[in-house]
Amino acid sequence: MNGKRDKLHSILLKFTAVFFAAVMLTSAAGFTVSAQKYSADDFVHAEGSKIIGTDGKELRIQGMALGNSVWGNPSLPDTSHHNEKTYKELSKMGFNSVRFYINYGLFEDDKKPYKYKQSGFEWLDKNIKWAKKYGMGIIINMHCPQGGYQSTGGGMELWTDKSNQDRLTALWKAIAKRYANEPTVWGYGLINEPVVPMKDTLEQTYEQYNKLMNRITAAIRKVSPYQAVFVEGVGCAVKSDGEREYEYFTPEHSFAKINDKNVIYEFHKYDAFYFTHQNTDWAGTKGITMTYPSDVVVGENVVNGWVGCISASKKSSASGGWSYFESQTISSSNKANIVTPVVTASNLGEGGTAYFDDITLTEISPKGKRRTLFTADFSDGVLNSSPWSEDGSGVSEYYDGDGNNAKGCLKISGTASMYVQNFKRFEMKKGYKYIVSGYIKSDSSSPEIGMDMSLSENIFSFDKDFLEECFMPYVKFSEEHNVPLYLGEFGVISEGFENGRNGVGWVRDMISICRKYNIGFDYHVYNEYSFGLYDAYPKGKNEELAKLFEEVL
Repeated sequence: MNGKRDKLHSILLKFTAVFFAAVMLTSAAGFTVSAQKYSADDFVHAEGSKIIGTDGKELRIQGMALGNSVWGNPSLPDTSHHNEKTYKELSKMGFNSVRFYINYGLFEDDKKPYKYKQSGFEWLDKNIKWAKKYGMGIIINMHCPQGGYQSTGGGMELWTDKSNQDRLTALWKAIAKRYANEPTVWGYGLINEPVVPMKDTLEQTYEQYNKLMNRITAAIRKVSPYQAVFVEGVGCAVKSDGEREYEYFTPEHSFAKINDKNVIYEFHKYDAFYFTHQNTDWAGTKGITMTYPSDVVVGENVVNGWVGCISASKKSSASGGWSYFESQTISSSNKANIVTPVVTASNLGEGGTAYFDDITLTEISPKGKRRTLFTADFSDGVLNSSPWSEDGSGVSEYYDGDGNNAKGCLKISGTASMYVQNFKRFEMKKGYKYIVSGYIKSDSSSPEIGMDMSLSENIFSFDKDFLEECFMPYVKFSEEHNVPLYLGEFGVISEGFENGRNGVGWVRDMISICRKYNIGFDYHVYNEYSFGLYDAYPKGKNEELAKLFEEVL
């Protein structure tokens, strides 16, 4: 009897061990996932042009990006970047997911390829746990793959060194295998903003990207049959001389052609770039600011780039050596419908200078009512302009000495030929007149204030209509191929929220457009100096932006 009891006890122990092993599977690093058998319906997935959630209903992705300091090429997670409270806060605002940026260096060292560091996986584990607790999903995005960060065109070694592609594919397979049974992981963003080297033909250029996206997807599918793949189109190709090709890479020629029904097609939008990235050195916009909405022309098909110009004449002298200049009026015609205020200086020579201030473009209605379209008083130290030089000589810069009415003005110096400082472009309305004015201080007679005129078609000012038009190529792609879209990144630099520039209005309209066309979206980014909801978490919160999210999400 005791023998039978012992045998029964042994069977029960084995059954219990097998039972608990079947209920919970634990990885070597300690990440615990359910062993429940799932089907595709238990995961976020694509169905035609729709994204379906874990509840079986159509899902509208409302995400916030977690940057994780990936641009600094970390070898260990930045655990100060965010914490569990972040997920609680985002969930309360109305976000249902995060786009979780990763750098391959969190998982693998170049000197030890294929040997994965548990610290990176453990950080992911922790974030998945937090997301699950607050009812959110995670989209894991490879922001910096082996071979280098793609967006700036410095990651060419991903495409020229096959070993980097091998490593990236293997890493994605390892990640997908680990989380294949975790519905909190909504999917995998294969490569952020891919930029490829130019091949002999544009078709060959595209195919190198298409081939790698299909290879990675196939590797993921071997271990993760149900989670979505987020694939982003090629942004541009870099030629051997550094020049970039953009025009070919429309959605039809940029998105990978993957034979998989569970693919979500991702694109990014920062239109207009001079607004969303205004007044910053690293983006090449230092000195340029914009307000949303405005009459500034941001989209057009140029028919004739230069029709003519009109110069302002001296009207009076002011104090401190300044003189006031004002032009005659001009009107729209069948030859010109765009006007641009400009300042010029020619042959100033070494040491020669010219100063400009209070450059103003005024619109006059048929009834004589005046409206200021543009003014550059340089009081805040920005130029709001872009230069052109006939022979490359000369420089324009902000001068912090005495301007016409306040401190600061524009200084042009050292020109050996014609130097032109262009300002913003505006569409001329029929029946309206335009006049430019401003102040000059110089010992030379060459400096001038004027207006350049050109002719364009399909003109868009910086407003919601323009933003919506920027979505149309992707909407058309979605409709023609019956696939879902995801706006993986959109956002405004902190300067876009200052001085009434209305960054929050831009964000509101972008979300409105996404909802109109059933496009999921992800705001860039939660915690990053100059671009984040926080400048340095938990400090520097953009309260105006946070209030908007709470209102519209």
